This record gives sequence, structure tokens and C-alpha cells, in this order.
Amino acid sequence: MKNLGIVEGFYGESLDFDDRNSIIKLLSENNLNYYLYAPKEDPFLRNHLDLEPTPEWQNSFKDFVDLSNESNVMIGVGLAPVNKKHAADLAKKIELFMNLGVSSFSLLFDDIEQEFSLSEQLELFKQTKTKFNDIHLNFCPTVYCSELITKDQNHEDYFNEFCSIFPKDEKFFWTGEKVISRNINKDCEKVLESFDSSNICIWDNYFTVDSGPERLNLTFCNHIERDLLENKNTYLINLTGMPRTDLIIVDIFGAFLSNSRTEFKDILRKHGVENNLIDMIKIFDPDQKIRLSEQEKKKLHDITFSWFHPLKNEWYPYLNSLRKGE
Repeated sequence: MKNLGIVEGFYGESLDFDDRNSIIKLLSENNLNYYLYAPKEDPFLRNHLDLEPTPEWQNSFKDFVDLSNESNVMIGVGLAPVNKKHAADLAKKIELFMNLGVSSFSLLFDDIEQEFSLSEQLELFKQTKTKFNDIHLNFCPTVYCSELITKDQNHEDYFNEFCSIFPKDEKFFWTGEKVISRNINKDCEKVLESFDSSNICIWDNYFTVDSGPERLNLTFCNHIERDLLENKNTYLINLTGMPRTDLIIVDIFGAFLSNSRTEFKDILRKHGVENNLIDMIKIFDPDQKIRLSEQEKKKLHDITFSWFHPLKNEWYPYLNSLRKGE
């Protein structure tokens, strides 16, 4: 079965369980079936694998998993044993989440600043698969996009070793040519020619805003090559952490996948976007060179002062930046 859905895998404030439950329901409505829980700010997944979340949190997570099961959406959990001293705690954390109903996991070795070793990462990956042979497990390498290969000699050596020794029948994440790729197509996998494309899981950061909160990408998945998407076993879109915006992204991805007649502007209107702003939708397309005329700036000014909606509060930093011509 293909895993098509979203990742909660951004930096910054995490979603709450009400937000997550709303996303689950909308994923189900769009026939999307996967939610990878991997927020960078959850300390129990990354820096404190040795600690357990509170019983109250665990109860909320269990309810979240139960709702997902009822909605035919699988919950995956991304664990990041980036600190060697926590390797022994990984099994305990997997057992904790298994007791909460999770059977799909990812080992994430992305964004590591300290010393890293592919051989040690793979050894932990193999040990985990052996110990838990009844779970689904995939891998995110430290070099997870083309631009990181040339970051320094350590990253280049790591990538060359990865291409040489990573098991060809295992699945791993890739974000494309860049950390935030503006095009997801066959060219973004050129450096991975030794791997079966179906085993390359796309982690799509196109919509994320954590590295640039004053830049908001929002299109009808213009960046995705449909032929590549149709041949993928796993394609997940990383969210923003802005709850209203994230619901729009789920609807966009669902409509794009289904090839329905739903129009982009209808999705925006459904979620409360002001009609005058829909007329200016090009400002959210990163492939457009945004140079607003004085008339357009005036129009944007009027929108920001007349449109009252929770979505405006999420978009205000970007809209205000454009309005001021920054």
C-alpha cells in the first residue's frame, strides 16, 4: 500500500491534538492515508529519548491514534537518535509508541551538527529491524538532498558511502535537490541512480515556512511532477505549523492527487481566503517574480485591514512584508 499524506516535521511551535485531529479527518476525506508525527520541537523524539512524556500526553496521543485508525489513516513516528548515548533508549521509546498503537516508524538522522557516522546509523537501523520485526521502519540519512552533498568533505564522504552500502531494498527519505525544493521531478533523483526510485520516499518541504517565515509558498502543487508522484510508494508533504494553512495544504494535495475538477481558488475560498486576495494568488507562487505595482500594494493594504479571519493572522507577516515592498 502506498503512503500518501503529510509530515508534522517542521521547526517551531508544534500543533496541538485538536489541530492534529482536524488534519486526520481531512486526510481521510481526501483519501490520504499517512501522518508522520515528527515535530522537531518534541524533545521526547530527539534530544530526550531517555525520558517519557506525561501520562496525560500519552492518553491524548492514544486518542489521536484511535481516531486515525477509525479514519483509515496510519500514524508513523519519527525518532531521531542523534545522540549516541541515547541509542539504548530507542527500543524503549519504540515500545512506548507501540503500546499507544503505532506500528510504523522512521529513524531520522537529519540536521545533525555533531559528528556522525553512517556505519553506526546503519547498525542501529539493522538492530532495530531485528528486534522489532513486526513494525514498518524506514530511514532518513544525514545527507537527505543534493545540495547537502557538497556542504563539506564529511557530507560528501557520507553520501558516497551511503550510495555504496545502504541496503538497496530499504526505503529512505529524500527532499530533492534542496532542503526546500521548488521542483520535485525525476531530475531531483539523478544522484540516486543506483537506487530503485520506488524506495526513495519523498519528504516534500515546499510549503514549510520554518526557515523563512516571511516567504509563503502556496500553489496547486505546481512543483510536483505527476509522473514521479504516481510511481512513488511514499510521498509526504511537510506542514507549516499554521493550523488553518495546513488544512488548506491537505485539501490541495488531495485534490491534486485525485486529479479532480476542484479548482485552486475554490479550495482557498472554502477555507476563508478573501476574494480580493484570491485575485492576487500569484504572490504565493515562488516561481513568480513578485514586484507589486503601487495599485497592488494599495489593494494588499486594504485586504490586510479589512479581512478578519484566523487565516489572516497566520499570513500577516508575509502579506505585510509584501505590502511594504520588502
